[in-house]
Order: sequence, then structure tokens, then C-alpha cells
Amino acid sequence: MSEGIVPLHRRGEKRSALARVDVAAVELLAAGQATNLQAARAKVILEDLRDHRDQMAVVLADLRGREPTGEAEIDEANANLITAINQGIVQIDLFVAQAQAYAEGAVPTGQFGDQLDR
Repeated sequence: MSEGIVPLHRRGEKRSALARVDVAAVELLAAGQATNLQAARAKVILEDLRDHRDQMAVVLADLRGREPTGEAEIDEANANLITAINQGIVQIDLFVAQAQAYAEGAVPTGQFGDQLDR
């Protein structure tokens, strides 16, 4: 039932990430691009995750394309960044796969929304 309620915000009020998702989800819903608010939220969150993954991939490609500087600390920092970005991309890919399964109804209704609210 709560998936039909969209909190309103005062003008100028700083919006939380969840509020931003809700605003974008309502726009999708109003445009007929989602069947319900829960599906619209899932679509917005998945798109955000994909955008972040793409940004990380660009940074990763840049780091991998750099020649060693010859300074141990900088080269080690770059290697650590490459490892961390790789791990981040893997985590995003796993979460996207799980979220898609939930969004496509692979689990009983209601559980996907419960997972997003955590």
C-alpha cells in the first residue's frame, strides 16, 4: 500500500537520494513508462547503477592506460585504485542482476520494495 504514496517536499528543501528516486519514478509512472511506483523506482535505481558503472569503467580505462610513473607510491596508489574500481564494478553488476531478477518478478510480490527500502 505504501508504494502508492509519494512524499511531497517543500520548495527549496534539500532532497534525499530516496526523494530524488521518487520524483524520477513518479515522472516515469506519469509518462506511462512503468506499471506501478515500485516498478518505476526499480527502473530509476537500475539506471542510476548502470550510469555509475559506466562512469567507473571510464575511470578504470583511464587508469589502465597510464604508463607507470616510476614513483612507487603513485604507481601503488594507481594499482590499488584499479583493484578497488574492479571490485566496485563487480558489486554493481551483481546488484543489477539481483535487482533485475526482483523487478521481473523472480521473487514474491512485495519483497523487491522491501529490499529497496532498506
